[in-house]
Amino acid sequence: MSKADLRQALQRQRATLPPDLVDGWSQAIAARLTELEIWARSQVVHCYLGALPGEVRTRALVERALRERRRVLSPRVRPHGQLEHRELLDTSHLRDTAFGLLEPDPEHAPPAEPDEADLIMVPGVAFTAEGARLGMGGGYYDRFLAGTSAPTIGLAFEMQLRAALPQRPHDQLVDVIITEMRVIPCR
Repeated sequence: MSKADLRQALQRQRATLPPDLVDGWSQAIAARLTELEIWARSQVVHCYLGALPGEVRTRALVERALRERRRVLSPRVRPHGQLEHRELLDTSHLRDTAFGLLEPDPEHAPPAEPDEADLIMVPGVAFTAEGARLGMGGGYYDRFLAGTSAPTIGLAFEMQLRAALPQRPHDQLVDVIITEMRVIPCR
């Protein structure tokens, strides 16, 4: 199966998850993450804002980081396969995009340098226990992660784990995967 076909099949499967299940599993993932030493040491976290059907929800995690007085950086999708990074000061400064994403409103979220992050949460359609990731297909995160050295954590539901995924040389691995059931050190 091609990457595109696999991505579509897994997205369709993920989209059928009941919202209350997604919320409960997302809460379990956030609880596992915030118990880790890497979270305790982090001062600047980079986190996507999960809003796609069946995607790990991260808003409560972002709100917790803000309450704990951590700086929170979040991406905005820009043309030509690039992410723009903004400092999120308050979750009331989020807006929906045409792609169904939640992003910081640039009028209320100042530009940020992504290399300031000391922890990066990474979305994905699927992951392997070795840290391979199948993203949405635009290469946005692969380009972003290629230029950073901060630890990366893939947030996923157990159903998103696969024994193997098609990989290309430019695909970036994550360091850890956290699901609703466990923490998987990848490398």
